[in-house]
Amino acid sequence: MSPLTIVLAVVLLLGTALHGIGALLHPMLAGDGATQLRTIADMAHWRELHLAMLAGSGLIVAGVWVRLVDDRAFVRGPLVAALVVISIGVAINALNTAYMTGAGWHMASMFATGDVSMVPLFDATHPIGLMAARFGNLIIALGALVLGWAEWHDAEPRRLDAGLAWLAALGGLVGAIFFEESSRIALAAVALLSGWQVVTALRVLTLSLKRSRRTMDQEPRS
Repeated sequence: MSPLTIVLAVVLLLGTALHGIGALLHPMLAGDGATQLRTIADMAHWRELHLAMLAGSGLIVAGVWVRLVDDRAFVRGPLVAALVVISIGVAINALNTAYMTGAGWHMASMFATGDVSMVPLFDATHPIGLMAARFGNLIIALGALVLGWAEWHDAEPRRLDAGLAWLAALGGLVGAIFFEESSRIALAAVALLSGWQVVTALRVLTLSLKRSRRTMDQEPRS
């Protein structure tokens, strides 16, 4: 197993952890624009939290390709297409995080100094980020649908991986279609796909460890 495979597996795990922890620590933004801006301004590490989530998104986009590097014999169109679509979806979903890291934090800081003109500006622009996140999750769900099919029809079918991908697809489609973009359920695809990401990365690292031990056992002892 090449060092690149191990690096990508670690990258995928790290990205999943950064994005997941950030999402868990993220406060609920409820109420009108002024209330939400006040919540943002009162959170001292708001910007750092969102920078971590942005980094996590980038690492996930790079790390999901460990599935292709891990199984080079299974270079089929559906797998490649699924990973491309998922990567695009994660990137689009991250636009909302980028908005909150930059513009959202700036408007909240200005509002905290007494600039009430930030409220209508936030009310007008925040939905753009929310809609980007909703659209990104819809794309991730569609990619996960194809990913599940690819895992199920692998030369060595990965039933668990397929089930996790289809769970992300189902949850993502339901969340993106039937829930408001302000609801956390609208982000179900990116959240649920983390199950597939963790299982995929851990499988690669476990297999790498087993191969290393086997190689060491086969080496002649002096």
